[in-house]
Amino acid sequence: MKSKSFFLYLAAFLVLLIPSPGRFVYGFTLMIELFFLTTLGTLVLVLIKTFKLVELKTVLLLFSLIVISVIFRQIFILLYPEVVLTLGFIIYLPAISTFLICFLYEQKQYETKALIIDNVIRAVIFFVFGTVFFLFRDVVGYGTITFFGKHHQIFEKVLFNSEQIGIFSFLASVPGSLLLSALIIFIHLTVRKKFKIISNYLQQ
Repeated sequence: MKSKSFFLYLAAFLVLLIPSPGRFVYGFTLMIELFFLTTLGTLVLVLIKTFKLVELKTVLLLFSLIVISVIFRQIFILLYPEVVLTLGFIIYLPAISTFLICFLYEQKQYETKALIIDNVIRAVIFFVFGTVFFLFRDVVGYGTITFFGKHHQIFEKVLFNSEQIGIFSFLASVPGSLLLSALIIFIHLTVRKKFKIISNYLQQ
């Protein structure tokens, strides 16, 4: 991953994951929304190129992403209103993250198929990373796993008493999320640096 791409992922990660509640069910909802936004947003981008509206690309993309977010919210509030009401304005943040990781610096002249594949791969990477992040926060921070339950209710499975390891509940808070993100970023930068050193050594 190039440096610019990494920082775009970082910005998208911070925008979406840091202010979100630490329960898995909320994070998984946001990851589903982000995946749909990426897929449908890519199709919108293809239409923009097809009808040669490139000059209006940014405006049309942002408008489309916002509309898709609103529709997603209205559909989901019928299924799990508690999730939507708890997320509040956060449910619109995947639109920003999607724009950052898939559309902001699109410089290559992709063919339609290649463009779709590239953006879906990016969305899958973010989906997996975000899902693991929220699952970790839920399990370690609260000692639970939350998911979509029956009758439009949230299902919660208690794994252990979180009060017995209260120090880990910090990871479920916003400051804890920031600390956890910083740790992940540090590890990522360290690994990238090591690989770069090895790559330069092998090229000599």
